[in-house]
Amino acid sequence: MSRRWLHIFVFMALALGLGTAQAAWTYMGHLDGHAVLIDRSSIQLKKRNALVWMLTNYSTPTSQQLLSSTTYLEFDCDKNKVRYLLAYGYEGQMQSGARLISVVQPGGWEAVAFGTIIKSFEQIACVRGPFIRPQGELNKPPK
Repeated sequence: MSRRWLHIFVFMALALGLGTAQAAWTYMGHLDGHAVLIDRSSIQLKKRNALVWMLTNYSTPTSQQLLSSTTYLEFDCDKNKVRYLLAYGYEGQMQSGARLISVVQPGGWEAVAFGTIIKSFEQIACVRGPFIRPQGELNKPPK
């Protein structure tokens, strides 16, 4: 199977939700009172970028009546940036119940702030794999 077809197959599987159906979620912390988890088994490398799934369990229903959401994140490991590729919202905790929201259009790139849960996600995703960083580039604070 060619690399191009393999990439298309992987993207389609993730878009259909197969990438999150058998997720092994690990608790990362709280963000604005909501539990945030990472699926370490979903980490994929795309050249110098890293992809990973994030799950947020909301403590109370959101304005869209969501109790959980999953977001597929892409990190630019060299430029300390993140963007959201896919996002799904569910009526129950841990992706249970009906899927109420599907966002399949990528968002714009944003800087990853130090001391945040997203920075922790970036560090986990970007150091897994064959990345060689001279003099700790990933952990260097912004100028």
